Amino acid sequence: MYKNTDFNLDSKEFRFKKDSYPLSKINNVRVKKLSFLDNLGQVLFWVCVFSGAVWLVIPRLEEVPQWLLVLVLSLTVVGLVFALFRCSKYALQVEFRHIDETGVQWVNVAKSYSKSDCELFEQQVLALKKFV
Repeated sequence: MYKNTDFNLDSKEFRFKKDSYPLSKINNVRVKKLSFLDNLGQVLFWVCVFSGAVWLVIPRLEEVPQWLLVLVLSLTVVGLVFALFRCSKYALQVEFRHIDETGVQWVNVAKSYSKSDCELFEQQVLALKKFV
């Protein structure tokens, strides 16, 4: 869980922990409720971490011993469950204007699964909208 002291806002920049964002480069700010599709990359990553190497060892499913098939399927399920518990539900995002050819894009400042963090993010949005 985040604390109010993790965020700092002055007339020139918005800071979250060690990251800083100049206010002159922020166009907009929002709290986004993340869906499963927003977290899909993270879910796939954790499934691959838990079971990817074992899937690579299997040449064809018909030739695999039963114990190895059970192992790889159980590791896949464990990876999926682990990933689903680590998924974030809320993200504090700023629309940031980069100095290179990247242009304008939404940048995640902080992510969380807690409703109390969502309320803290909403407070930061209201404070930032006064400056942006």
